[in-house]
Amino acid sequence: MNSFYVLPTKDRSDARDDYIICINSSVKKRLRLGKFAVVEYYHPNIGRKLKAPCRVAVDETLHDNQIRIDQTLRNAIGIPFNYDRNKTTVEIYPLHLSWFQRLLDIISYILGRRYLFFRVCKADIPDMEKNLCRIPLDAFKLLGCEVGDKVVCESIVLEGNSHKLKVHGIKAYESSDEMIKRREKLEEANASARYPSAEKLLNVSPDIPRIFLDAHIREILQVDSLDPIRVRRDLSDLFFKQVREFGIIFLLSVLAAAQILPDEIRQQVLIPMVMASLALAVFLILINIRAKIK
Repeated sequence: MNSFYVLPTKDRSDARDDYIICINSSVKKRLRLGKFAVVEYYHPNIGRKLKAPCRVAVDETLHDNQIRIDQTLRNAIGIPFNYDRNKTTVEIYPLHLSWFQRLLDIISYILGRRYLFFRVCKADIPDMEKNLCRIPLDAFKLLGCEVGDKVVCESIVLEGNSHKLKVHGIKAYESSDEMIKRREKLEEANASARYPSAEKLLNVSPDIPRIFLDAHIREILQVDSLDPIRVRRDLSDLFFKQVREFGIIFLLSVLAAAQILPDEIRQQVLIPMVMASLALAVFLILINIRAKIK
């Protein structure tokens, strides 16, 4: 049996900066779950499953047929707020990460991150065939980045019998109020199945924020409208952005120091000074990146 009755989470001490499910240790062993898993919910209104990645925590107070799920995760997979705890069930599966994805998970945790779940929407016509996405303005501060920075979108794909994480980096821009209102009118009018209403079909209100994606990006991530995807800031993009900003100041400082030093000691101390300054600059860049997550 891989079906579990849904309860809300209580103790989130093992969550770190992720969203969690809680099961007992015997279930975790039986399903061969590691640190990460996939939670799936079959939504009868749309006739398919919605799934999301999560971190696994152990709660020995749970029965073998029970699971605790964070509120945000429940919203993401379309479980209504007023769900029936005696009838609502989900399935869970192991999430297989490559060694590189595990390494990035550790690095992103150290440097600071915040995950947000978004509901996939089709891009507006002016944004079609462009390698960009649009998200609400307040989401940038929560993610720890700025408008125009790259973000990492993560979805779940089934390859054979294994659930894997599909990752794609893309530049993010603001979805304006005008764009949101225009899309809501199209959904309200029910003019076309092209613009399904998440709140109407999933009965989750208020829903998680929207992310507008072009068809090509949706194809890469293997997602469709109403699917949830997990988003975090792109640390490599943020690092090189900081390097570009620090680099000009660093270069000017080195040139100024070289002019000040006497000729007889310049060759002896210039290289060690440059290396020490470079190490300090990298350290300050990493501190600055970490500080962007409040």
